[in-house]
Amino acid sequence: MRAVQSVVRAAGDLDAIPLAAGLPGAKLIAKAARLVSGDRQQRPELPSLSVPRTPLNGPISGRRHFSFGSLSLKDVRSVAKANGISVNDVVMALCTSALRSWLQERDALPETPLIVAVPVAVRTAGAKDLVGNQISAMVAPMPTNVPDPRERLAAVGATMGKAKRRFAVAPATWLNELCSLLPAPVTSLATPAIFRLAALAFPPVNLIISNVPGPQFPLYLCGGRVLSYYPLSVLTDVSGGLNITCFSYDGMIDFGIVACPERVDDVWRLITHLRTALDELLDERVGDEFRDGVGVDLVAG
Repeated sequence: MRAVQSVVRAAGDLDAIPLAAGLPGAKLIAKAARLVSGDRQQRPELPSLSVPRTPLNGPISGRRHFSFGSLSLKDVRSVAKANGISVNDVVMALCTSALRSWLQERDALPETPLIVAVPVAVRTAGAKDLVGNQISAMVAPMPTNVPDPRERLAAVGATMGKAKRRFAVAPATWLNELCSLLPAPVTSLATPAIFRLAALAFPPVNLIISNVPGPQFPLYLCGGRVLSYYPLSVLTDVSGGLNITCFSYDGMIDFGIVACPERVDDVWRLITHLRTALDELLDERVGDEFRDGVGVDLVAG
């Protein structure tokens, strides 16, 4: 009974689920499922979530390569304010530009946008004492097919705005519902095979990008000032061989890029493209104390 209920609830978001959204009649099935479950709330239409083929997708190995770097949060905020969008949208635009450049260098840029999954915390105030993660995923296209940097930034703002409005109206619960369809012992046995098959036949997304807000003041460890906070995340066959995670800390946005070397041959090149993407959007350079090497508070032992 619980599995059947999960199917009905997941079907209500069928037009927002990667891969399933591209099936014929997905929108009609989603509307019918919401009607059956008594959900009368209207949902904004989503753009196409058809996943293009890229070198990023396919079965991954157990090897990992990692690159890291930082951008000025002040610069990113300046771009956000000048264009009337959020800091998170600018970060997504920088990642979009970096991926476009990286794929172009390899003659592998698809004609259609990449599809990204963005983890979102859905824990409510009343559930703060519950154990375990409570997250979902917001899925949106990345306009890597738009050549002009300014137009690409505007396109990111528009597509992310649609995805956020859809998520605000009906926070996507499909991730939890799909995980509830099978008992845990069966899931643990079936998941690796399903993920590898999905990677080969029909990847649901091209990659995962996560932006985590952090403290805007310095932290210390055993008397030493923490200068940067570079995050590392996970890879799976189904989510692709590249994961970009960033963490804002003390005036900087620190990027940690994890990749499978069989899928991404030069992970450091993406850091260079991120910096170039920000330079393209800045009307004039803003002074960066961290990068200029001044204003760093060293604590003597």
